Amino acid sequence: MQPYVEWIVRRRLVVISLALLATVALLVQVRNLKVVIDPDTVLPQQHPYVLATNLVEKVFGSRYVVAIGITPKDGDAFQPEVLAKVQRVTAALVSTPGVVKGNVLSLSARKAKNIAGTADGMAVRPLMETVPQTPQAINALRRAVRANPAYLNAIVSKDERTVAVIAEFKRPEGTGGFRAIMEKVRPIVDRERDDSVQVAVSGLPVFLDQLEKYSQRMGFLFPLAVLITGLIHYEAFRTIQGLVLPLVTALLAVIWGLGVMGLGGVPMDVFNSTTPILILAVAAGHAVQILKRYYEEYGRLRQTTTLTPAEANRAAVVESVTRIGPAMLTAGIVAALGFFSLTVFKITTIRTFGVFVSALILEMTFIPALRSLLPAPKERESRRERERRVWDRITETIAAWVSGPRRRRIYMGTGLLLVLWVAGATQVVVDNSQKSYFFSGLSFRREDDALNERLGGTNLLYLMIEGKEDDAIKEPRVLGAMEAAQRFLEGQPHVGKTLSIVDFIKRMNRAMHGDDPAYDRIPNNRDLISQYLLLYSMSGETRPSWSS
Repeated sequence: MQPYVEWIVRRRLVVISLALLATVALLVQVRNLKVVIDPDTVLPQQHPYVLATNLVEKVFGSRYVVAIGITPKDGDAFQPEVLAKVQRVTAALVSTPGVVKGNVLSLSARKAKNIAGTADGMAVRPLMETVPQTPQAINALRRAVRANPAYLNAIVSKDERTVAVIAEFKRPEGTGGFRAIMEKVRPIVDRERDDSVQVAVSGLPVFLDQLEKYSQRMGFLFPLAVLITGLIHYEAFRTIQGLVLPLVTALLAVIWGLGVMGLGGVPMDVFNSTTPILILAVAAGHAVQILKRYYEEYGRLRQTTTLTPAEANRAAVVESVTRIGPAMLTAGIVAALGFFSLTVFKITTIRTFGVFVSALILEMTFIPALRSLLPAPKERESRRERERRVWDRITETIAAWVSGPRRRRIYMGTGLLLVLWVAGATQVVVDNSQKSYFFSGLSFRREDDALNERLGGTNLLYLMIEGKEDDAIKEPRVLGAMEAAQRFLEGQPHVGKTLSIVDFIKRMNRAMHGDDPAYDRIPNNRDLISQYLLLYSMSGETRPSWSS
């Protein structure tokens, strides 16, 4: 170690110049860094669930769902004023760029149809073409919703006090992220908020938008972390060098880490947005250890040798790094290997931590070179650094505990805590809920809780069934399996609503048989199912009806 450090001290100008050049080059790459919360960068793209999700998006356009619930403070949701809000929100969303127009669902959406039995067969009409104004028209809408249970607990709550508008958005393009989605939704919703209703908005885009906003706060939190770290350094050393040198090293290490991210095209997300503070803490901590040892060696050399201040300065640098270097190398290599081990994870955002090299290079090159270039500490500076402070008293107290006659109590206390920690570790639950990242008292968390309580839920799970032959979905056997899957899912905890093509086929079969409950089932005839689907697909703005 000693020949290496002596070489660094002799070539200190070259070492400092190279370090600064590397810093400038990496600082240029920091401008390429972006804060983007993209689930696709988090998940392993070859996982079957991810492949299935991408296929669902390609086939059906379903991806990012926003649910808007409207609840009047008095009475039920079947009021002209409330229904007018539903109509306005629906129309605004349909005309919003990025919305999958055919998948918008509400009482006034074209997708929502009233399948009703008639004397001659079946009629399929929009649930709400215009906002009903009379009690008779409102009751007719109420009966239509009750007769089509597919919409209950989806766009109308079971107690009929809440109505919902559900919109699906395409994948955000460009660098706008999910903030771009919510910037379109919020004005539409805010226009309908007033004292007569409660409006709640939820869905994955809502939480991803908030994650992006909170991740942006790192621009404020990082300078705050630098300030606090600097104050602690000054309190510990009471010298300008004790304040500045560790921070300079730490800030250079942060620039290097962020520059590597920018160079590699790695975006900042909710997981790695704390990387700057992590690097700051590690680098500053290691730099403080070297600086503290330097002051000790410098003081010893000045008291026990006849070296000049300049000679003692360089000798102290060599001696301190030689003494503490092996420990720093060991700690740095262990930290680097620990981060590098994360590269085996299939989750990309975790794997990005593995590419960050520890501040070890700067600590073992730039710090000794810069310290040897700076003037030796003055007597007043050395004296202030040696003064006993709260940190000395704390460490002296701990040393007395662990080395004194009562150290057995520490063994016993540690053993007891270890038992408690092991017991606590068995209670750890692996949970990656986006909602759990936020405090429950936040407004968007409360709105999500309200919608989950009033409706079937705001977390959607798509189960796609793909046949190997044309029109396989029309097979009664396939539809029966789908229905069995629905019934199974409805019996699972946390499942509030299931919906599939089966619900509409059963409703059409019943309607075609005079609304007889006995026909609330899947027909056994494939051709009949095909006719039902054809007739339903032909229903539009006209008022079609068919005879059985």
